[in-house]
Amino acid sequence: MSDVRPIRLWYQLLSSETRLRNSIAATQAAADRVAAPGTKVEVRGTSQGALGDQYRLFWHYDVREVVDNGLSVRERGGYDAFVIANSLDPALTELREILDIPVVSFMEVCCYTACTMGERFALIAPNERFIPHYEDIVRSYGIEHRLSSTEAVRFDNIGRFDDVFTDDTVGDELLEQMKEACARAIARGAEVIIPAGPSAAFMVRRRIFEIDGVPILDAYGLIVKAAEAAVAMHRATGVCVSRKRRYQTPPRNLILQCAQVRGIPALRNG
Repeated sequence: MSDVRPIRLWYQLLSSETRLRNSIAATQAAADRVAAPGTKVEVRGTSQGALGDQYRLFWHYDVREVVDNGLSVRERGGYDAFVIANSLDPALTELREILDIPVVSFMEVCCYTACTMGERFALIAPNERFIPHYEDIVRSYGIEHRLSSTEAVRFDNIGRFDDVFTDDTVGDELLEQMKEACARAIARGAEVIIPAGPSAAFMVRRRIFEIDGVPILDAYGLIVKAAEAAVAMHRATGVCVSRKRRYQTPPRNLILQCAQVRGIPALRNG
């Protein structure tokens, strides 16, 4: 008999909840569009995130906030999966070490899904500074030979990504740049395209899921369905992560010691 209990997902963006409200709202709409009946997707941003996160220096401050949110979920409970909806995999290893619910990653899900849809895929980055980060991530998955290229959006209004959801003129400008980036990717052999950042929600909003016969992944919707599947399998088997090697959980005595020494309230009970 199937488990029909409701599913509750913590859906973590890096976007600032004050500066990027339109982007967060568009992502919520993209997630809700595909969520199964009974699935509640709670899209969360950060206090000041996605401000220079193409640079590792600033990105690490965002990662700490994502870790804190994950620890809060662990302490309070109530969620069936933690979805990292940012393309840079922030806190992915850290949260898989400590959470006993599925932790689902934007980039992981999109890249491996793309490999089931075509031989080679491309990534569309918000700007050129993201390109080496994305290529490092794909290389860590061991599928760099499936990546045809990573293309940056040449969007003159790079600081106005939030406006593309409310200003049609700015949105049309981004759309043209997305089409050009996709055309470059297709010319370099892409059979599937993964948009990242606000562009992913924007393409869903414009209902563009294919260009010249090449699928454009609905990335934010896809990770909702992947999370639902992960929750279903967790409920069916009781297993959601390997505790050998990479995602081994710290021993309880070390958790308690670090909670005290580092002042981490969410870990005070081990």
